[in-house]
Amino acid sequence: MYKEYQPNALLFPYIETYWTSDNFGGEEISGRILPDGCVDIIFTFDKTEQSFFTSIIGTMTSFLEVNYPQTVQIFGIRFRPAGITAFTKVCVAEFTDLEVDLSLVETLLDKSFYETLPQKQTVKEIVTHIDNYLINRIPYLYSCDKQIVRAVDLICLANGQASPAKIASDVCLCQRHFERKFKAAIGVSPKMFAKVVRFKNALQCLRIRPNQDILSVALNCGYYDHTHLIKDFRMFSGDTPSDLRC
Repeated sequence: MYKEYQPNALLFPYIETYWTSDNFGGEEISGRILPDGCVDIIFTFDKTEQSFFTSIIGTMTSFLEVNYPQTVQIFGIRFRPAGITAFTKVCVAEFTDLEVDLSLVETLLDKSFYETLPQKQTVKEIVTHIDNYLINRIPYLYSCDKQIVRAVDLICLANGQASPAKIASDVCLCQRHFERKFKAAIGVSPKMFAKVVRFKNALQCLRIRPNQDILSVALNCGYYDHTHLIKDFRMFSGDTPSDLRC
């Protein structure tokens, strides 16, 4: 069962959502995580071993196959694009399409956080613990690159249909400098991020307009034709638009 939880309002500029996935009915479950332009920190709790493992999943350019044993509970922090850069100076591009042991990364969470976390018995307690820890970090945060944050907003407002050259101009950066800074903060190029945003918008349109034909959805979402839409869907989800429509 997958559920999302809002972070404290003070963390809205950095965190999109907290999420959990557990209670798999006593059976292993498999599925796919689709690209969303975000970076996640994942806490995997093993109920049998009474232990947990922490990893960071970078920005994805394709779907990720996952398999969850029935003994595992997963809790995630999904950072907004560029949001994690307030907490670490590590280049986000180092994690693109990877899941990395968080202990191998510049410390985002200190010893006291890890010592206290296993004592939390409910999701509400975990959310409160993480909220309090991150809120206490706010006075010491790094400044997010405002030009890149603005660029992300512009790409999202355009549903991925604005060109990288126009976005670079709008945030007053030359294109080469813009692409370098964007990839360091987001993990992918502006062009790839825009493709992910366009895919997400097309997927939403397919689901809220189940009777609309694929070509109309493609054209409305900025694709040249339905063939280009299908190509992106296969790359980002492994499925066709029709497979994901329901």
